[in-house]
Amino acid sequence: MRPWGRKAAQETGARIAMGCCFSQSASPGTSSGAEAVGLPEIGIPASAKGKDVVVDNANLSISGSGSALASAPIEQDRAYWEVKVVDPGSQGRIRVGVSRRLKEEDLHQEIDEASQGDKRRVWSFQQGDLKAGDVVGVTFGQSDLPNLSFLVNGEPQPAFDVKKIGGLVYPIFSVGQGATLRVVFDPEHFEQ
Repeated sequence: MRPWGRKAAQETGARIAMGCCFSQSASPGTSSGAEAVGLPEIGIPASAKGKDVVVDNANLSISGSGSALASAPIEQDRAYWEVKVVDPGSQGRIRVGVSRRLKEEDLHQEIDEASQGDKRRVWSFQQGDLKAGDVVGVTFGQSDLPNLSFLVNGEPQPAFDVKKIGGLVYPIFSVGQGATLRVVFDPEHFEQ
């Protein structure tokens, strides 16, 4: 697996500009082009979250019960973002990953991969023993295998690797039982 996050950017000398899930990389001393293309701001619109999900777009925190999709799909070869556990809630009901665009009624509940039937639309990570302060790193690469990988506090979680995901997907977040997350898309604020 290739390195991701702030450490990877420092090790490779790359400068990463990221707005939402669209990113571009450039070598030091060259323009990344981010300023020229007017990258969109990431957020979670009211139309892309469950009715009992509370989102503070000022700091991208998510709480309540249900699921929420980021406002923009992943439109590049590689992406990385982090989710910081603010409060794991009473049962650690936190799930993060990627998803196809879901219907609004699907977002009213916590995502559950086991109930998706034949047409899988969500690929995610859930670990019941996450604690406040833990950081889940999410890596997604169209040309890398596995396509989707997770890290907890910098440690790879290979049991959750997903090898083949094709097509347009969005970052997805699911909370329940009092859990609260803070999503980080800006490389300058990555902890891993």
